[in-house]
Order: sequence, then structure tokens, then C-alpha cells
Amino acid sequence: MTTINNKALNSVTGALVADAASMGFHWLYDQVSIRTLSNGTPEFHAPNAKDYIDRGYFAHINKRPGDFSQYGAQLVAMLDAIADSGQYIEDGYIDNFRRWFDFGGRWQGYIDKPTKQTLLHMHEWDAGRYFADYLGADDKQNPALSKLPALVARHYQDPELFDIAESSIRVTNNNTEAVEYGLGATAILRSAIEGKSPRESINSAIGLSQTVDEAVALAEKYTFQSSISLAQELGMHCSLEAAFPLTLHLILNATSYEASIRENILCGGDSCGRAILLGATLGACFEGATEDIPNSWVNKTALPKSLLNYQRILVRR
Repeated sequence: MTTINNKALNSVTGALVADAASMGFHWLYDQVSIRTLSNGTPEFHAPNAKDYIDRGYFAHINKRPGDFSQYGAQLVAMLDAIADSGQYIEDGYIDNFRRWFDFGGRWQGYIDKPTKQTLLHMHEWDAGRYFADYLGADDKQNPALSKLPALVARHYQDPELFDIAESSIRVTNNNTEAVEYGLGATAILRSAIEGKSPRESINSAIGLSQTVDEAVALAEKYTFQSSISLAQELGMHCSLEAAFPLTLHLILNATSYEASIRENILCGGDSCGRAILLGATLGACFEGATEDIPNSWVNKTALPKSLLNYQRILVRR
């Protein structure tokens, strides 16, 4: 594989590993508890309902260290769709999304609000009762970004990249702000795969929309503040109006993949939602360097079999 293809693959791997590393404390909204329970090394913590009493929402019953949250599963749904067809095709992605999350699907775990709404729209479409151009929920939460690392890694050279990205976003999140944040994430991921630094990657998203520009400005304004304290100010929840600038702040202050993913988990709340863009960007930026994804973390992650077929597609490109 070429250097740039290695960065593309490492971007996808970085997203998957970051999600799995974060899952054990996902949606725990008590930063002190996370640090205390983990002794400062919160990655791959075994999820425990007792940790969450009066401090968060326990979503990942029966999950083990190395498993994905629903965000990681949504990324794998896109990975499978591209592995099947060799490229992004909207109908193929919809089919794979349903194979993962619809009744009797591959995913056994928590189903978030936009996914539920999207599946309802799909069933209404089947019954001839839904007529919108896109099936996604009117929602601007983190699931809008979950599929993007696999899509951008395959199509970063495509002149239609932003149209393709918008299509994939609206499949699950048919919301203007969600699209704006998603196109910002697309620009960041493309630049990281092309060899730009974390800061240069973020700068590449400037000018796409006022929504993204404001998020970048907010992240830059508080560059010298810790991400953990910024999370207390912005909020630790799933909405992109808080999660996106916090993720940008983590990227701007990144010294290594390992340190940044740990910092993200210690921020609390929707750590898995933020982990997808964060892990994908840093996986590309730090590929092959000492700051890269730790091999021990990769070995702890239940990477999907479709990743091998996806890798073959990148090689053939």
C-alpha cells in the first residue's frame, strides 16, 4: 500500500479503536468518577452498571472490553457497504444500515434516537407512507458523523466527495446543521489522510459554513485550556453544537493518539460519539509515527472481518 493508503486505512482503524477504548465509560457524566475508577487509564474499561448510578446512562449491557458502541457499529455498517460494492452507493449503504440495526439485525445493543427515527422512516417508506427525499431523522447529534471515516478513506480523491458525504449523512440525519458539521468533518479527515497536521486539517474546514467556522473559532479560543474543563463549559452531551468544537479542541491539542483518546474519555459524557472523528483524524495524522495508535490497543479491539476486504479495495484504488 502507498503511504496515503496506509493513512486512509489507519484513519478507519483509529476510529474503531477509539470507540472501543471509550465504550466502558460511555455516557458517564462524572469526570471525577471516571478518573477515580480508572486510576487515570480509562481505556478498555469493563462497563459496569454500578458505575453509573446517579451519574449517567448505562447503555452497554453485556458488552465486553474491545466491543464497539453503537457508533462503532454504524461505522462498520458503512465499512461493510463499501466492502460489498467497492465504493459508496446510497442504496447499498441503506441496505447495510438496515442489516445492522433493523429487526433481527447484526447489532445487539443500544439503539440511539436518530437511528430509531431513521428505521421508522424506512418502514414507513416501505409501506408507502413516507415521501421525503431522505430517510434520516431531523437530528444533529453525533451519529451524523459515525460513518464518515470509512467513506472519506475510500473517496478522499473523489471530486464529488462532499456530495457523497452529504448523501451518507442525510441517510441517518436529515438536518441542515448535521450536514454542515459532517462536511466540516469530511474536510478534516481528507486533509489528515493527505498528510496534513492536526491543526492544518482543522484549518481546511474553515469557510465551509458559519456553523463550522464558529466551532473552529471556539476550539481555538480555548486552546490553552484543558479539554476536560472545556467539556464542563460546553457540555458533554451528544449534540454536535457541543461535541464538535470539543472534538476539534482535542485534535488541536493532540500530542499523541493515546493521550488524546484518554483525554476524551476523561472528558465524560458522549465519549464514544466524539471518539469517531477524533480517532480517525489522529489515526491518519500520526500513522507510522511514535504517536500512532498503540499496537496493544489495536489487539484489544474486536475489529470486523470486513476491514480486510475494505483494505483490498484501498490497495486496488
